[in-house]
Amino acid sequence: MSKLRPLSIGLRGLILVLVLLTVIATLCNSLWVAYGVQRDALVHSALQANQAYTSKVASSIGQFLDSAHSRLSYSSRLLGRNFNDLQLLREEAVHLQAEDKAFNAVLIVDASGKVLQIYPDKAQIIGTTLTTEDVQQALKERRPLVSHAYVNAADNLIVFISQPVFSPSGQFLGIIGASIYIRKQGILHTLIGSHYHQDGTFAFVADENRRLLYHSDHRRTGEVLTTSATLDAALRGEHGSMEAINYQGIPMLAGYAQVPDANWAVVAQQPREQALAPLAQLLRDMFIKVIPAGLVGLLVIWVATLLISRPLRQLAHSAKQLSAPQASEQLQAINGWYAEAAAIRRALLAGVQLLQQKLGHLSHQAQSDPLTGLANRRAMSAALEALTLAQREYAVLALDIDHFKRVNDTFGHDVGDETLKQVAAIIAQDSREDDLAFRAGGEEFALILPETDLQAARDIAERIRQTIATTQIAPSGPLTISIGVACRNDETPTPESILKRADEHLYHAKQTGRNRVVA
Repeated sequence: MSKLRPLSIGLRGLILVLVLLTVIATLCNSLWVAYGVQRDALVHSALQANQAYTSKVASSIGQFLDSAHSRLSYSSRLLGRNFNDLQLLREEAVHLQAEDKAFNAVLIVDASGKVLQIYPDKAQIIGTTLTTEDVQQALKERRPLVSHAYVNAADNLIVFISQPVFSPSGQFLGIIGASIYIRKQGILHTLIGSHYHQDGTFAFVADENRRLLYHSDHRRTGEVLTTSATLDAALRGEHGSMEAINYQGIPMLAGYAQVPDANWAVVAQQPREQALAPLAQLLRDMFIKVIPAGLVGLLVIWVATLLISRPLRQLAHSAKQLSAPQASEQLQAINGWYAEAAAIRRALLAGVQLLQQKLGHLSHQAQSDPLTGLANRRAMSAALEALTLAQREYAVLALDIDHFKRVNDTFGHDVGDETLKQVAAIIAQDSREDDLAFRAGGEEFALILPETDLQAARDIAERIRQTIATTQIAPSGPLTISIGVACRNDETPTPESILKRADEHLYHAKQTGRNRVVA
């Protein structure tokens, strides 16, 4: 029977193969863990962004509806004092439609449903009695209402906003209302478009009958949705985010919110695959950055393997010469392997620590958790670019909290963070529905005011300054803010020049005593 021949590979080769396999397994495991961490971070970021987006849009739509009811309420009180004056009815209908471009038509009917006035009267229906569901519901309930979306005789998809008219003695006289044509470019397109997300995100708005009032694909406006988990959640009055499958079977990352007064649902969603598109490039970058550390580690392993195998080879050589006189001296001259094993251990630990540092740094860069809920500088750049491409006039406010370092030094950073949140809330509260608020960094904020001249921008800035100066910011106490104002004109035609001019004015406000507006 033949004996098994020993493998030709030596102990040094066996150690190198074992160590190499271990390093590859560790690297693969680390990359897999990193992939999972980055994937979860991107999904969480997309969900949070879509939730914040829908909350902002729902709030903006709610503010518009409140404003519309307020204007109609004022007109109803005016008409209630002289409801029989047809000239007054005509003038008020024309005035309302001209004042608010969101109103496509203004309608005034008496308690029986008879049309007393409509402007514009394209269908010539003055004097006729309306039996449509929206008018009859408004006459029956005698309270401010927002109707379901419906298609009128002219094939227009309409939402009807109404307000009851009462006499000074409390007698119900009729209603005044305004129609909004959903399919035409109007208020919904403006409110959603002004906060529109890129990177494949698309939004839609539906009423409680699940009819689409707005969709990024405008051809679908007016369609009735059959199944949508996000729409169902929003119509139940919930707001948040979820991963869901759309009607085409595509996994989506969605945020949703409700417009309470109208019971409308706002949904923004992005294909999960598109949200994770940056992940492949991120892993490639990480792998490239790990290569230098891997090369250093392999060099250390090679040296350590030589140190481990050398004394063993010497021992094997000496074992062949045990009968030689100098065998004892040769064995005593061979160094032990304990110190070299410790060196290998230190080298491996150094390599693992370096890899963890690389992964931790990349994970930190991929995650984002906005403190104030305002948009960031990247979003501000996109908004300015969109306004410039559209050739729209706008103004920019550069805001900076005065002596904010004292808050952090006196009360700590937790109070400083809470102060930033309250100041951001005041800026958002004192701005108009179409204005865009941003946190530029640190205690610095920015506010973009579309279609605003210098005087109006100065007035808004002064209102914000006064509100902050007179508001008790808990628990840090009263604060002040300095504001620089700039407008788009021939001297500042680009976003960069406008931001620079606003910063210069902000710096001037700081230099001349703070707590002031410079334009």
